[in-house]
Amino acid sequence: MAEDNRRVKIAQLIPWLEFEEDYPENFPTEMGAPAKSFRMALRALIIKEKLGISDRKTVEQLRENPALQYFIGQSTTYSNELPFDRGLLVHFRRTY
Repeated sequence: MAEDNRRVKIAQLIPWLEFEEDYPENFPTEMGAPAKSFRMALRALIIKEKLGISDRKTVEQLRENPALQYFIGQSTTYSNELPFDRGLLVHFRRTY
């Protein structure tokens, strides 16, 4: 993606490695699926807040929009699958 893209600029402001180290501890593997990355969760929350939409609508937008999928770190190919359950955003907000 281009360096002057607004989402690329936002992503460059955040010290990802500092957060990635401690983040998985909030999702014990015996409780279910392994944690999605901190980057994915925070970027999804940024999308939600920028668009002013609900958690449910955020997940729907992520499923439908290839540019948003790229922003949260999914592969470079479009996927019609939900990237995660909307509950991830709730848990992320409570934790951070």
